Amino acid sequence: MNFADNWARVLVVITFLSFGEAQIIGGIVPNLIALVMFSGAVVYCAFTGKIAEIFGIKEPPK
Repeated sequence: MNFADNWARVLVVITFLSFGEAQIIGGIVPNLIALVMFSGAVVYCAFTGKIAEIFGIKEPPK
């Protein structure tokens, strides 16, 4: 292997690491945000709807 091959491998590794990190930021973070928003919506509906009446958190209308 010569000098150019070694530098080509180094550049490929650096590029791979850069794009690999971008996939983590672009893939995991939005999914976690969506999970938190979905969980918040479920909890909100649970405390304000029929489920709250069933568990006695909210009194039924008279």
